[in-house]
Amino acid sequence: MNKNKDLLNVIFGLSLLVLFSADVNGYVNAKTEPLRVSIPKMPVHAENHHKGVLIDFVKALAKKLDQDIDVQVVPFSRSIYYVSTSKVDFHLPFIKPSVDFSSQKQPKAGEEIKSNVKSQQHLHNFIYSDATIFQVNFVLYSHVDANIDLNNIDDYKIETDSAHLPFLKKVSLGSNCITCSLKKVQHKMTDGYIFADSSTDPLLQKNNALLTSVKREFYQKFAVKILFPNTDKGRKLNKKVSAVIEGMRLTGELKELLSTVDFPYGDWPLQRNY
Repeated sequence: MNKNKDLLNVIFGLSLLVLFSADVNGYVNAKTEPLRVSIPKMPVHAENHHKGVLIDFVKALAKKLDQDIDVQVVPFSRSIYYVSTSKVDFHLPFIKPSVDFSSQKQPKAGEEIKSNVKSQQHLHNFIYSDATIFQVNFVLYSHVDANIDLNNIDDYKIETDSAHLPFLKKVSLGSNCITCSLKKVQHKMTDGYIFADSSTDPLLQKNNALLTSVKREFYQKFAVKILFPNTDKGRKLNKKVSAVIEGMRLTGELKELLSTVDFPYGDWPLQRNY
């Protein structure tokens, strides 16, 4: 009888140990589950999964958070889609607009929907980080023979990256290829192209022999943020990540890490080496 009782106690004890181990392992696995980030493939910023200033930034962020971060380098529009549909935990980089698009008029029934309105469909599905990671210069690239009135951009055939159409409300033409857009300017197929100098200038320099008639002029400076899904998890992660970024700013680590994409606008010819 005592032997049976002892055996039952041993079995019960082992059962508790197994359950406890499962709970602990489940907690550890949940705690260490990698975060997912998508970054657009762009010169200097993210050329592949291992090379780019934003790749280095994410690695530094992972160390500060003490959590692994899986990186996906994809086209810009796809990255915005991923964060808008919670397929990733965050996206970077993205400009913070100075216009409140939520107050814009919606198209009437039967009215043709312009491309820049179509691309606003995911706007309310993400939130901006509280912290700014850097400032970016948006530059107008146009033909040397062109004289474009920056106050009336909508009078011209101007392209920008497709994902940015909602934020440059006077621009209606989208593009997913920086070099292609610069070639269109060179051959007067469009009047101009507006995008970040930190992404565009390296390609302009690389293809300088083919783009001899492209000039540059400052358009606008934007604050650059991280995007999170508009969910409870996204809002909590924003607070956590933004706090880390502000800490990096105070120590000077952020400025040093992002110096190749955060700089004052400079007139042509470029003196920067990439």
